[in-house]
Amino acid sequence: MSISKTAGCALCVVLVVLLPACQNLQSPSSQRPVDAPPELLQPSYLYEVVRHLYRWHLNESEVERIVGAKRFVFWARRLEARLDAGDRSVLGEILLPQLDLRVKVKKSDYTIEELGTEVKSQNFRITQVIRGQMPIRPPQSCAVVEVDMQEMRDYLFRTRNQRDEPDAALIERLRTAVREQAAKEGLLPTGTPAEEQIVHMAPLSPVANETWVFWEAGRKLLHFASDIDLANPAVWQHQTLMARIFDLDQQVVVTHEEAPGSNRFLTRYQVSRALFNCVVLGHRIVVPPYQPQTGATPGVPPP
Repeated sequence: MSISKTAGCALCVVLVVLLPACQNLQSPSSQRPVDAPPELLQPSYLYEVVRHLYRWHLNESEVERIVGAKRFVFWARRLEARLDAGDRSVLGEILLPQLDLRVKVKKSDYTIEELGTEVKSQNFRITQVIRGQMPIRPPQSCAVVEVDMQEMRDYLFRTRNQRDEPDAALIERLRTAVREQAAKEGLLPTGTPAEEQIVHMAPLSPVANETWVFWEAGRKLLHFASDIDLANPAVWQHQTLMARIFDLDQQVVVTHEEAPGSNRFLTRYQVSRALFNCVVLGHRIVVPPYQPQTGATPGVPPP
């Protein structure tokens, strides 16, 4: 056999081996898994996620890192998890590789049997934001969405001071929740009825079931969160609301490394962000003095 024929045969063998691998390579923008929740791929929803991050998580250096980009990239996927029987909730994750951020989301759909309460979210809500290095390429389970950076920047700029205020019913429920949580933690006077208090509630987010409240006189930050939409009366009727109070004189540190392993503290940066959202962008609420009923313990609201 001639040298030319031998080389030709060898080339054919190489092409046969490599061709399948080449056919399996796809550009990231073409990866559109069928099981990725469609809602997580909608630019309108993704813009709201970024607006929440812009308001509560992103710092100046992170914004500067992406501001010059032409496109902004999202990797979205469904997360599989073992759920309780009858729990039809859907879990998802949105990765922002240009910011090294992971956003875990959940669309709740289940029933609390002992309370007879249906928990059903209208859309996916943020449950956790995680910082960490991203892979170079999107995982195979991810759908890739790219949006025009200038368009998203314009949206964020237009809505940077947007106040998504609570309705009257939610404000009234919040008044009660603030008073009850303060009484539970022994922060209200016990000898006389509590005086009128002023609190500032941060704007609500359409993609998160949480809010922060600043209590002026008490110098406290209160964090309310729930698996149910805060506008749902069931949150407040059945005590499914998680509430925490942070004392600004005792529970503020420069870095969490000062108290490793503890979640009892906020950093100065977190406090300044919360105060800006509560006082500058938030809603001022007057909590009237509690008037105990006959036979009730002064300063302690009824159940």
